[in-house]
Amino acid sequence: MLTWRELITTLFRFLKLSSAIIFHRKLVFMFFGIAIYYGILYAVAIFRPNEGFSVEQALHILVEAPGTVLAIYLTMDLVAGERDKDTLEILFSTATSHYTTWGIRVVAVLCVLFLSIMSMSTLAYFLFAEFPFGWGGLNAFFPAYFIACLTFLFSVFCRSGNAAAMLALGILVIILVTADTLSGTSYFLFLNPMSPPGTVDEDVWLERAIYNRAAIVVMGALFVYFALRRMVFREKIL
Repeated sequence: MLTWRELITTLFRFLKLSSAIIFHRKLVFMFFGIAIYYGILYAVAIFRPNEGFSVEQALHILVEAPGTVLAIYLTMDLVAGERDKDTLEILFSTATSHYTTWGIRVVAVLCVLFLSIMSMSTLAYFLFAEFPFGWGGLNAFFPAYFIACLTFLFSVFCRSGNAAAMLALGILVIILVTADTLSGTSYFLFLNPMSPPGTVDEDVWLERAIYNRAAIVVMGALFVYFALRRMVFREKIL
């Protein structure tokens, strides 16, 4: 029978090992990438102070854009990486269901993504523009969550993590191209509940935002489910 201390120590080691397997050196590169991105923007803000960020711009440029890029980066080779290391078949041969194995990995990625976005939102608040960084970070997580789940689905169907990333980027470009058409509707991925259009009643806008976020959560869960169902036919992805 394990003591509480032994249980906590074992759990910590398990989480540390799992993180090392899932993310490897990704977190280090992610940290330096965010630091360089924010450093460049901060330098631009210092040397061109008249071109600061508005609240809307801060949310898009400083939180949502890097958040969706991180979503693709963290998820693109979640399956391809195991295939490249010849460990994919081993994961299927364990006693644990592959739904549990990959579900834990997806949840781990989403947790890291959430913490990263909230950290970026907080950092953007202190360095660039004052905005409700708590709600702003939570709002930015929804599109990142959607893109992460979509990238995971692509990573199952594609043999290359780069191909999955390119497909996800292609979908993201299409979403951004259609932004002018969809920005005032419930179908826009980057809908901002805190900024209703002047022509739309606030209650109506809140209802649209709720439907939008609910649809994103459901669709993201379906992407992961279809990906896991596809992995049942593992001979097609090895």
